[in-house]
Amino acid sequence: MKKHLFLIMFILFVSLLGSGCIGSGSGETTFQIQANSSQPNLASVYQDIEWCANAQKNLNLLKTDFDAVSNAVNNSDHTLLETSAQYVINDTKKAIEENDQYQVSPELQNVQNEWKLALKDYNYAGRFLLLGANEAKSGNNGSESLQTAKKFSDSGATHLNRASALLG
Repeated sequence: MKKHLFLIMFILFVSLLGSGCIGSGSGETTFQIQANSSQPNLASVYQDIEWCANAQKNLNLLKTDFDAVSNAVNNSDHTLLETSAQYVINDTKKAIEENDQYQVSPELQNVQNEWKLALKDYNYAGRFLLLGANEAKSGNNGSESLQTAKKFSDSGATHLNRASALLG
């Protein structure tokens, strides 16, 4: 079971790093808004910048959550895994709600949609991690739940990679 959880967390972490959404260490957002040939209106540019900053904030928060999950797995701490999985669930839910508040420019709409799909998949992965942690605490293997979590995390990684590709 520990091996499965570590694999899931590794995939989640790599997908977050590989998505092009984590900053370069300078604290600056790595999303870049590319204007088309027409002049974008100020409100649209502002929404794009605000959405990018919000996505970056939530991505960093999820990285922290997944680091905690990884720590729980490495220490075979099912109670910490349960708590950390719940943070993933709560933080992805909140990120989806915040994401839905933004009206981004047409250039970023597909990126925003892929981000939301990734968040939904990671939310489901968190739910199945939580189920697996509870099964493990009760003495059951939990491997079926962990395999389902892996499928959702793989799908989330695919969506983040698409979002990154759309950003250029």
